[in-house]
Amino acid sequence: MRRILPLALALALVALAGPALAEPPNPNHVLIQTVGRRLVAYNHFGDPNRGHVTASAQGELVDTNNNGLANAIRGRGALLEGNGVDRFRMYSINLQRLRAADWVGVARDVNDAVSSGQPAYLVNYTPSSGYFVGNREIVTYRVVHVDAIRWIDGTVGNRTTVSNTFTARMVASDPDCPDLP
Repeated sequence: MRRILPLALALALVALAGPALAEPPNPNHVLIQTVGRRLVAYNHFGDPNRGHVTASAQGELVDTNNNGLANAIRGRGALLEGNGVDRFRMYSINLQRLRAADWVGVARDVNDAVSSGQPAYLVNYTPSSGYFVGNREIVTYRVVHVDAIRWIDGTVGNRTTVSNTFTARMVASDPDCPDLP
């Protein structure tokens, strides 16, 4: 029993650390391809005249070493005011991989991002996560971001925007990625 608890704790810490191993967001990464892009319109209480927002979620294949080839993937979420918005807050953005019937996080940013200025506009990214060098397995991904919209009448609406699914190579921060020898 004494050995089971430390082992379970160690496995839990490794599972939590997986997404944190991804490289931090870098504006110098070159976008090679946009994948899984999904646009969604949100209206304040269903009425576009009271308030309207366009949200998007997508994956991005990026070049992190300036050789012109995609070698990493990141998630991107955006919110754009049409009208009636005071500000946006993105609570989290996650790049997830489909494993069996469950979505597993492989890169995430849980730092709140808040819009400023008018019209309200907000873009946030997950950290870029490099492809696993020893594995060319193709897996299914999606991007999910959780947001709040503060409308000009003072009410707040919470929304979750999910990209279309897309495929790409397995990333090194994937919990199922095998250890290197």
